[in-house]
Amino acid sequence: MAEGLINGVELSWRDRGAGPPLLLLHETAATAAIWEPLIDAIGADARTIAPDRRGWGSSEAPEQYVATTVEEQAADADALLREIDAGPAVVCGAGLGSVIALELLLRHRDLVRAAVVIEPPLLAFLPEATQGLAADRQRIADAVQEGGPEAAIDLYLGGGLPRLGPGAERIPDAVGAEARQRPLSLFAELGAVPAWSLRTAEMLATDAPSRIVIGASTPPVVRSASEQLALRLGSSELVDVGGDGLPHVSAARESADAIRDLL
Repeated sequence: MAEGLINGVELSWRDRGAGPPLLLLHETAATAAIWEPLIDAIGADARTIAPDRRGWGSSEAPEQYVATTVEEQAADADALLREIDAGPAVVCGAGLGSVIALELLLRHRDLVRAAVVIEPPLLAFLPEATQGLAADRQRIADAVQEGGPEAAIDLYLGGGLPRLGPGAERIPDAVGAEARQRPLSLFAELGAVPAWSLRTAEMLATDAPSRIVIGASTPPVVRSASEQLALRLGSSELVDVGGDGLPHVSAARESADAIRDLL
């Protein structure tokens, strides 16, 4: 793992290969380790750069890290690519990482030439789905009251938050165990996607190529959000890679093929 001070925070990242740069941004309650199957599937076709985002894995968090935004996370990614001279890159993200990839595509185009968006949890496209957010927040409050912050991340990784963490139960146990050591980072991230502005006009005007990736086990609400994004994101293609878990884990070879087309 490489390390460095990025936007005032000590971050760690994996940097492998010498091909076209590919930035990999993990979901909430995970680390860069979740990309190992996809990195292996990509092989020598790309230079893979996989950071532990702030607050996860080997990366530090700012003091009093109580909230973050998609924009702040994108600024970290932008600064990292500039620090290691890895642009323009293809940016691939999953979960919250997918929305960070979208922000990079829209606002940091000098460093991003294409994006791969895996299971974007953009429930703002689905007004009926957002009605469950309050119930999820109450579940978190109840869990914290009964068992502290650790109980909340157990709830998240156990699939107990169908709107704030749809499909999180598919995160591999080894990765989730590492994330459980940083429970406060979960609270910092939960509000990031709901607070992000969709900016549909900018999406429609985007001419950079992109892929929106879903799989056989993608939760219905995320599948619907992905379909809605595909209608609004210019030059995008919706790709179903199958698999019985997270697309970038259980269908890593197929996901790598979708990425390889953009390198």
